[in-house]
Amino acid sequence: MGFLGNKKRLSVSPDFAQVGLSWDEFVKLIIELTIEAYKLWKQNDDISINREDNFTINLRRYINDLAYDKGYPITARSHQKSYTDRMYSGEQDTKEAKEIDLMMYPKWGEQNRYDRIHFVWEAKLVGDKTIDQKYSPLNSEYVNEAIYRFIRNEYAADVADAGVLGYVLAGNVTNIVRDINQSMGRLRKNPKLDKSNHLKAKKSPVSQFDHMYQSKHKRDGRSPIELHHLFLTFDF
Repeated sequence: MGFLGNKKRLSVSPDFAQVGLSWDEFVKLIIELTIEAYKLWKQNDDISINREDNFTINLRRYINDLAYDKGYPITARSHQKSYTDRMYSGEQDTKEAKEIDLMMYPKWGEQNRYDRIHFVWEAKLVGDKTIDQKYSPLNSEYVNEAIYRFIRNEYAADVADAGVLGYVLAGNVTNIVRDINQSMGRLRKNPKLDKSNHLKAKKSPVSQFDHMYQSKHKRDGRSPIELHHLFLTFDF
């Protein structure tokens, strides 16, 4: 089976099949690797930071170290520019390109990578507003500045899956997810989203990780996208 399996949307180099995985298998491996790296980081380090980018670069380091140790055909890069179709056509200035927090690539040769096929993790700080109302804007931003980037094809436009990492600053994940879902119906920055877009609990492929969710969204002019959500808690 080719790397993209039944979800193939691009003409992919024959070298791509050398990874030996379908797209669905690759996504599952990405999720497992990310959760395992998070757990290892949490186990090894006394985490006291509370800035999104600092979380991300630490997680990237653990992902790459773990992938290397396990022999997984994956490499992670952080804060890479994402260029839209309108930028390639000259309709939009490249200065407006957003930075993707984590891009997960298959490795089938150190000098030969096909950049358009990758798994995106967008990352956002979140918190439980039942503890402090200051977290409520963060949960709305999770929709406006994470989920909507996939709906607008700014990220992961060429693949059928992507994900969002919620770095939990405080509180209960169930409460946070409930607030994220409710915020979809009261958006001001973007069109409101109906209940079909809500995050739903999903069984994690990694034991002892309970904070995995899934959502599906219609994209502008393209096929739907499935988002995988991991909420990473820390003992501050």
